[in-house]
Amino acid sequence: MRTLTTSLLLVFAFSVSTTFAQSKKELKEQVSALNNKLKVLEQTQADLGQAQRKVTSLETQLEQLQTTNDGLMANMNKFLEASNQQSSTIGKTLEALQQREAQIKGIRDVFSAQDSIAILVITDLKRTLGESAQIGVDKGAITIQLEQSFLYGDKDKNTKLLDPSKDFLSKIAVIANKYNNLAVSVVGDAGLEPEVNGPRISGVTAALENDFKVAPNRLRSILNTGFSSVVRVQLHPDFNAFYLDMKDDLKSGN
Repeated sequence: MRTLTTSLLLVFAFSVSTTFAQSKKELKEQVSALNNKLKVLEQTQADLGQAQRKVTSLETQLEQLQTTNDGLMANMNKFLEASNQQSSTIGKTLEALQQREAQIKGIRDVFSAQDSIAILVITDLKRTLGESAQIGVDKGAITIQLEQSFLYGDKDKNTKLLDPSKDFLSKIAVIANKYNNLAVSVVGDAGLEPEVNGPRISGVTAALENDFKVAPNRLRSILNTGFSSVVRVQLHPDFNAFYLDMKDDLKSGN
């Protein structure tokens, strides 16, 4: 009986020991598995933290890029606005220069036309008055020089034109009337006897108007201070009208 009991106890102890050993092994395996999962979790958390820091860094960089981009866009808009204004200014300046160039060309064309007319007038005067006539150009005016002795003779204080001189003036009037866009000035010096020389200058002007039908609005008498005995009949553009026209043209271009 005792032997049986002892055998049973040994069997139970062995059974318990075997079960305990198996449970301990399984427990170790479970602990090991949990430790592995913990390591994986910790690594995952570390990776997640690193990823989060990268996201935060990228967000910061994105904000900086957005700020920079906003600044660039603002500068670009300012540049475009300034460029448009500059282009507009350049366009206006170019237009003004073109207008001015056209005005200058117009003035040059007028002068060229006047030069061409002057050549024609001089040619006609020489053909009409003869090669011995004293014809020249002085400050843009075609000038015929006449001695007072030829016009009024050698008598002192005579203010009546001689017939030969009137015939000569009639030939000048023919050319003056042919080129009726030119003004006619009779110019002389007062000398020591302005009371004589003044009427003599006026007498030439009056003969051109009354005897030879030169339009009065084209005529003027000019008595200068000086002592020359020469009377000058000048055919020239209306300088005053020409100046006013050019002045108006230049003003309209501003």
